[in-house]
Amino acid sequence: MILLCTVVFLFWDRQGPAFAVTGLSVRASAADGCGTTADVVARVRTNGQPGTLRYRWLRSDGTASGPLRERLARGQREARLRLQWTFRGEGTVRATAELRISSPGRRTASAAFTYRCG
Repeated sequence: MILLCTVVFLFWDRQGPAFAVTGLSVRASAADGCGTTADVVARVRTNGQPGTLRYRWLRSDGTASGPLRERLARGQREARLRLQWTFRGEGTVRATAELRISSPGRRTASAAFTYRCG
């Protein structure tokens, strides 16, 4: 009986819901001061199933990361994805960093911040 229950549980556990993103938010620090780096952090919430996030960062200056991946283990319900963006020179720049998740599913979130120098 115990063996049967164990087999049934393992089958059920493997056949559970597919890996899915359940929430997404992005925050950025202000880049005040000359030659500073803005720290942009995405908080990706999942259903706790194991899987791989496929994503990329897009910056308002036209720069995009290549395809990126983050592997999540069973029971891991959150991943924090970081983008560090360094600014140089004088002036004020209103910048936006956007995270685009392509798998599982498609989700997008962004954060705006300001670089100030001088």
